[in-house]
Amino acid sequence: MVLYAMEDKRGGTMLCAVAADMTAQLRSTLWNRSTSTILTSGTLAVGKDFRRFKEETGLLADGRVVESVSVSPFDYKANCLLYLPLHPPEQTDSGYFDELAAEIAALLDACWGHALVLFTSYAAMSAIKERLGEMSLPWEIFTLGRNAVHTTQQFKEVPGSVLLATSAAWEGFDFPGDCVSLLVIPRLPFSHPDALKEKKRAEYPTLRAFIQAVVVPEMQIKLKQGFGRAIRTETDTCVVAILDERSTPGQRHFEAMRAALPEMQATSSLEDVVEFIYRVKGPGYFREGQG
Repeated sequence: MVLYAMEDKRGGTMLCAVAADMTAQLRSTLWNRSTSTILTSGTLAVGKDFRRFKEETGLLADGRVVESVSVSPFDYKANCLLYLPLHPPEQTDSGYFDELAAEIAALLDACWGHALVLFTSYAAMSAIKERLGEMSLPWEIFTLGRNAVHTTQQFKEVPGSVLLATSAAWEGFDFPGDCVSLLVIPRLPFSHPDALKEKKRAEYPTLRAFIQAVVVPEMQIKLKQGFGRAIRTETDTCVVAILDERSTPGQRHFEAMRAALPEMQATSSLEDVVEFIYRVKGPGYFREGQG
């Protein structure tokens, strides 16, 4: 167990404990059984590499493991467009949230709403909600809080609306059809440091080795999960906008970001976004949310 202290809701200190290694439990309950086990998910591997998942589950050195990657039936090259702005907002700038809100508003205008914005922190989501609210946009904006079921149902029922979300919304939510025709990811989903990460860091000789072996693969899997909110059926069409300055061509996480996502068209032009939406959407799409 890893023991650590945290501040509670009343400002006091509480002692917490978390299992440091789940492989022993997995081995006793699953891997040592005589029956076969099938492990399946859309996010077990990055590309065709299962190494990180096998490390976490104690299967890296197990010679019985047979791997298989099935090709997706979705035509991402035709139905999806990746937007990477030429000059994305930089988080170190004092006007970061103003610039980010302006970029998101421009994308909403290009795609006629129909958007899901996935944040990595509640603070960022709150800052953008406030700024978008001041812009008098024509689309209703929802924020995913504790009442997730009620809010997501409202989002689905209001054509052209926008949903700002974080945390659990990166996985498990299903928005098929035109509901999410624009998926915006302001920041790459790197996990926040915690007690388990600190313990894991000690197993690697350098910080760089730890980042490459653990932090980046975990980000890639989380990014794949978020991307999965965009295309849910074979006929879905969507623009995926990643606004993190570290993911632009030539920056340190561009290759890792591209390796995590399927092959698709990419652009840095809002005009291309507009052209794509007009090409893949029917006439009724552009009347939604404009009444």
